[in-house]
Order: sequence, then C-alpha cells, then structure tokens
Amino acid sequence: MTKRQRAKYNQDQDDDDGKFLELPMESNKKKTLTEEEQALKRSEVARRRKHQSVQRAEKDKADTINRLLKKQASKSKRVIKDDGGTNGDNNTMSNKMLLIPGENVRYTTTKNGSQLSLPASLLDDLVHHCMKRPIPRRITCDIHGCENEKKYTAKTSGKAVCSLEHYQLAERT
Repeated sequence: MTKRQRAKYNQDQDDDDGKFLELPMESNKKKTLTEEEQALKRSEVARRRKHQSVQRAEKDKADTINRLLKKQASKSKRVIKDDGGTNGDNNTMSNKMLLIPGENVRYTTTKNGSQLSLPASLLDDLVHHCMKRPIPRRITCDIHGCENEKKYTAKTSGKAVCSLEHYQLAERT
C-alpha cells in the first residue's frame, strides 16, 4: 500500500480534516538549460566529434601503412613449403592450391613458337577417345582405272564416282 492509499485509509478511519499527501508536480520533461550550460554542452559535443575524427584518421593511416608494408601475395599459385619457419601457419598452406608438376595444362608462347603441355593422364584419355572413332579411309572412284576421290554416288547403280562423266558411265552400266 502506498503512502497516499494508507493516508486515505487512515482518514476514513479517523475522520479528520481529510488531509491528502500531495504528489510532486514536476513532470519528466527535460530541464531547460541556461545559455552557459548550452554553450558548454555544444563545445563538449564538438570536442568529442573532433577527437573521433582524429582517431579515425589515425586508424586509416595505420591501416594504409600496414597494407603497404605487408608482404604482397605473389601472382602465381605455386606454394613453396618453408620448413624453417616456426610461426605454424598451417591454414595458409591448406587454403592455397598446390600445383603438382606434370599434372597441369600449360600453354606457353615464346619467340620460338607456342607449346601446349598436357598431363599424361589427360593425354592418355585424349588418345583413347580419338582411337574409338575409326579413321575414315579414302574412298576412290569405282570406275575402272580411276584413282580420284569420290565426290558423288550414282543414283541407280550406287557406285562412287568422281565426276559427271564417270556418273554418266556408272548410270549406263
């Protein structure tokens, strides 16, 4: 029970003057500041803002220096394992792709010409794939004594011919 409730209860019992406890009339609004206090607050906010901008500039400068001084990552994907180091960075080793000599496709262009290097396993697969398809043999003209390559097939006889003259000969026979 609050003081006010207790006082009301006691008033009913005592039948006195009916005296109530007054509640404070102050609201929860902001207190109005004097001009001096407002100026002081503004200067404090400005000082904090300036301090933050100086700190941010110093941090940016330090980050830039660290980025420039840090060892640049090489462009090649080849990783050389250094057993002499004791820093224990195993994660950097596992994150990078290790290239195995002889197991990569490489195209090289020099002043002497271009060269394509293929791994043995890929070369074997390529040769095997090419050998599955029969190499087409050269079909020659079916007219007796002609060694020219076939260009046409005679309609009625079905013979391979190389020219219009031989086509007409094949059709007549």
